[in-house]
Amino acid sequence: MIALAATSCSAPSYFGKSYAPTQHVDVFFDVNDIKKGYEVMGTTDIGKGFGSIEAAQQKVITLGQSKGADAVVMKLTEEVTGSSKSDFGNLQNGKKNNTYTGGSITNNIKVKKIVATFVKYK
Repeated sequence: MIALAATSCSAPSYFGKSYAPTQHVDVFFDVNDIKKGYEVMGTTDIGKGFGSIEAAQQKVITLGQSKGADAVVMKLTEEVTGSSKSDFGNLQNGKKNNTYTGGSITNNIKVKKIVATFVKYK
């Protein structure tokens, strides 16, 4: 539990340019909703350790403010991080033949991830 709390407080990684910090960041969920001219200044993603979607969104907004973004475009995705396989079967002994019936089930392990693109208005 302590590891989860420590992870949720860690800062997301950022790749891109930085400008003077801003006080307000416009939030979009589709790049086509931005009606002003802009340039992409950087990206980040948060994949693990956030307690709620709302907390993760706020973390992205705060990061955008610190990097000088005017707006952020966020997208919620799911990433397959692994899978688990369960096999099952039944062997029936007959008088002449033995019969085996069975199969397997594979489940993908998915993690929700927020991918964010930060923009600077022109």
